Amino acid sequence: MSARVFGILRVGAGDVALDAHDLQEVVRLEKLPPPRPRAPAWSRGTLSLRGQPLPLVDLAGLLQLDHAPQAAPTFDIHDAVHVDEPQSKAQASFVAVVAHRGARFGLCVTQIVDVIEVLPNQRHAVSHGDGSTLALTPALIDHPSLVHPAYLLDLDALFALKEMVAVTPSPERTERPSFDTSAPPTLTSDATPTRLTARRWLIVESGGQALALDTAIVGEVANCPEIEPPPIELDAYLGNVTLRGARLPLFAPGELIGRATQRVQPSYMVVLDGPEGRLALALEHVAALSADGTLSPAGPGQAAAVAGLVVGPSGRDALALDHRVLLSALNLSALSRLHARLDGKRAGNSAAEHQPRRRFALVRFTCAGDYTTLLDQLDAVDAAPTDYLASGGDPRFVGVWRRHGRSVALVDLRRLLGRDTSRPPQHVLIADSGQGLIGFLADAVQRIDYVEAAEESLVVRWRGDIDPAAPAIERAKRLVALGVGPDHQVMALLCLQGLAIDLATSSATLPNADATPEPA
Repeated sequence: MSARVFGILRVGAGDVALDAHDLQEVVRLEKLPPPRPRAPAWSRGTLSLRGQPLPLVDLAGLLQLDHAPQAAPTFDIHDAVHVDEPQSKAQASFVAVVAHRGARFGLCVTQIVDVIEVLPNQRHAVSHGDGSTLALTPALIDHPSLVHPAYLLDLDALFALKEMVAVTPSPERTERPSFDTSAPPTLTSDATPTRLTARRWLIVESGGQALALDTAIVGEVANCPEIEPPPIELDAYLGNVTLRGARLPLFAPGELIGRATQRVQPSYMVVLDGPEGRLALALEHVAALSADGTLSPAGPGQAAAVAGLVVGPSGRDALALDHRVLLSALNLSALSRLHARLDGKRAGNSAAEHQPRRRFALVRFTCAGDYTTLLDQLDAVDAAPTDYLASGGDPRFVGVWRRHGRSVALVDLRRLLGRDTSRPPQHVLIADSGQGLIGFLADAVQRIDYVEAAEESLVVRWRGDIDPAAPAIERAKRLVALGVGPDHQVMALLCLQGLAIDLATSSATLPNADATPEPA
């Protein structure tokens, strides 16, 4: 049995382990909803989360764990959880959203402790005096990173409880959490371009035209290999390319939307995970930034697959592509389906031996040294502001910037790292702390890499300084390895969302752009 990844949840005075594949996200709970009629004490009513009902289970009450005084949350997240509710009151608890058997429910917990990889010899069976296995917590996990062993929660046993309640989300309302990169992207059947609402955009260039792609549909970005001539003549169809043994149809995105013909050999390609299979778009350039720019109308005369305009960080308008319309085109869907079937036949019986793969979206940047962070931990990447207001108080914050109507507390990441700050920063990486946005000023963002690799190939070799008294920046550092064989790489990674949460938690108050500090 291979290693498995578990999320460690603090529940009252103890810790409980949950398979990370079942853990969707973590949200803050300001107050408990009204109780469910004729429900046991551990059933804590139903929460409305983004328009979907979510039944809550008081895990401490169910497992009869004593409630301990709640401490400030010590989130340590690098690839699994995303907090999207504000943290404002020390007494509020958290809800771990769990998906199991196609249904969802929430577990009331005190905090998220860690996400760890557990080997078989670190799991120990727990039984009654008569030798029978405990139903809800059949095993203990003893791991070097844990202060005390954690009890493994059996979700099948939890579902077997007579009073257990879960909700099956409506298919058209199901959302894909931002950190869940192993799940296929959710594609809606609604083809109205103006209703596309991407959380992040990848800005690319093809045929001299800037284009914006919803990152939810992007499988990866790769160098464009040699192009095989197309077996049939179709508009915008350039031929086939081979990526790690799989053949993909390659299209010129500009031609797909009635723009300029691809005149130069493409340097890059972006792989899209479509409902019928994968396909690639030829690119001349991949911007070093992703933006969460507001979608605005593109004007008359645009192709149906153009959803509107997105203003890139450089101020240049990019045509936002509606992938729902683009991938529904007959030529694209038919060729994608054909290649997917051919690759399936080539794989044969080896599919059972294939390791699960995952898309890792990495933002490479410099701070007087090369660093990496995960795209899923960022709200946006933008050009560094020059018109912000300087702030006093906490010396770690240099000022406040108003961006798209929201306040962003600015931190010079180079200063936190003890690096040279004499040159003006070029870019800012923005993360949500739960108490507000924090922007980390950096020398420059180099590029965004979409790397597809075996899920188990991601290994955290060093977790930074685990001493609670260590500076926040030291606790945010990681040394990770990703990939195998010739694709193996070791990188210095900074958990910027965890760092933002740490800074917000340890600061009395975040700088507010509505105040009137001295201009920078």
